[in-house]
Amino acid sequence: MILRATPYILALMLLGAADAGLTPACAQAAGNSKKNTNCYNAKEVEAEAEVRAGLGLRDTLRRCARVSEDGQAALDAWYAFDKDNADRIKGAVTMRHNTIKRLYPKRTAQEQWENDASIATRAAPEINDGVCKAAYDVIDKLKKNGWPAFKYYAKLQQSLLVTDIPICREN
Repeated sequence: MILRATPYILALMLLGAADAGLTPACAQAAGNSKKNTNCYNAKEVEAEAEVRAGLGLRDTLRRCARVSEDGQAALDAWYAFDKDNADRIKGAVTMRHNTIKRLYPKRTAQEQWENDASIATRAAPEINDGVCKAAYDVIDKLKKNGWPAFKYYAKLQQSLLVTDIPICREN
């Protein structure tokens, strides 16, 4: 019996590699005792996840605001959260920028590429009551628990990065 590698099986294999601390881009470097600079370290992965989580949440809320007053209120709450945590968010954006610059030093139109990389890898959800309600629930948690709630939300996004970015194996 011949098994075909379906996208689902490949995703499971990649997740298994992530559990072992490996991604395809860094698997060869796993046995290397030198510090690998051709991949994202743990802090950089965290920053990438925070940036993408913020971009995704803001995008969803903007789209919900077009169809609902609740959406506009939630979007306003996001902007307030963003303002209150501007230094932390800016730190994540800066770390992400520096990481991408290190990994791809010859990339032209760097800033545009960074934005496109975040947006292109995220399939925008269809906006419906369920999607908006889920985004509002995140906003409610941010209002109640602040930055720790956002860190938790961003951490959930990290597992999605295994196929988008080269993640280093940490020793």
